[in-house]
Amino acid sequence: MAVLGADHAAAAVRAVAASEHGRILATVIGATGDWAIAEDAVQDALERALARWPEDGVPRNPAAWITTVARRRAIDLLRSRGAAERAAARLAAEPALDDEPTERSAFPHGDERLALVFTACHPAIAPDARAALALRTVLGVSIERLARLFGVGEAAMQKRLVRARAKIAHAGIPYRVPGPAELPARAEGVRQVLYGLYAIAHAEPTGDDADGSAADEAIRLTRLCRSLMAEGTHERLELDGLLALMLLQHARRAARTSDDGTPVPFVEQDRALWHAEAAAEGLALVDDALATAAQGGVPGGRHLVQAAIAAEHMRPLLPARIDHERVVELYRVLERIDPSPHVTLNRAIAQANAGDAAAGLDALDGLRPALDGHPLLHAARGDLLARLGRDAEAAACFRAAADLAPGERERRGYRDAAAAADARCETGQAQSDSAAR
Repeated sequence: MAVLGADHAAAAVRAVAASEHGRILATVIGATGDWAIAEDAVQDALERALARWPEDGVPRNPAAWITTVARRRAIDLLRSRGAAERAAARLAAEPALDDEPTERSAFPHGDERLALVFTACHPAIAPDARAALALRTVLGVSIERLARLFGVGEAAMQKRLVRARAKIAHAGIPYRVPGPAELPARAEGVRQVLYGLYAIAHAEPTGDDADGSAADEAIRLTRLCRSLMAEGTHERLELDGLLALMLLQHARRAARTSDDGTPVPFVEQDRALWHAEAAAEGLALVDDALATAAQGGVPGGRHLVQAAIAAEHMRPLLPARIDHERVVELYRVLERIDPSPHVTLNRAIAQANAGDAAAGLDALDGLRPALDGHPLLHAARGDLLARLGRDAEAAACFRAAADLAPGERERRGYRDAAAAADARCETGQAQSDSAAR
């Protein structure tokens, strides 16, 4: 063990929680069969690490240390709550984990975290709780952050999770990956959760997941889930599309922000920073899935269409060669499959990119009742107004987007865009005054 200060020890605990939370929790749930006890035990173990590691040093295998402490804490919780003695005895009899946490042989695919996802997505659990439960258990997302993501208060989110865990216990929902006959009925919910796991990690490339470990975990779980689905089926094609979408987005990770964390627009990204192998795999997955869908007459779904859109943006060597007309067509398909204001917003931007900014602006104006409180609508209107030379209106839209933006990086970017539009207005006015003289 290496003895470190409190700050370094806390960083080590955060690193384990970010990369191994799902694995540790899955191990304890698999042994206890009780989600609530397992979550409490893991949380207690993390708090104990924060208290002990500054003095004792960080263990050689931090995840194994936390798993062992969590398992022992679970024994205490089981006994104190009068749970089954057999479960406690089984836990007590298991050896401490001195090295790598072991995988349980009950899962032929070799990963209990996928069982966490499938259990959280059981049809008996309320749809609004499935994604939150999976995010909490697999990635260890805080209650505070979950509440922000789902637009509810922290108390409401806590109650939602308590109800979901109680449903698992009272309904006797098995902690397992379902058999082949059950997979199709669970596939859509699982896809939503897997993309939610990825999206939350992808959204903050310079935050707690700066090394991309949480996003990598979501991709790994998607690969496992994809391997369970029969080839040539709608469910497999959708997982092909979902995996491709993740890979294509993840390939751009290093180019998405500047050194100071400012978002870099897609057309300005340094493609030399893209991960070539991930991009190539994503493009190949999209092409193969689209060919399979066409040859077999199997309809693709929203994830495959989204992946096809991402592929159209990444396939050309230069942004100027993107087939924006094709992108508009794909967004229209997506509007039919999965209509939503955000899909229409993206289609409007694509129309502007294809050379029809006026039509795109008309489409955005139609979204104002639904998205008036969303910064992306105002930012998109600002961009299209600027393309049409209406810089004063564009500046006002960018300022509105800045007022609504959730983070300082976004606010700074929108303010800079507003300042640039104001500068163009001043230049244009000066030129007009000069011409008049």
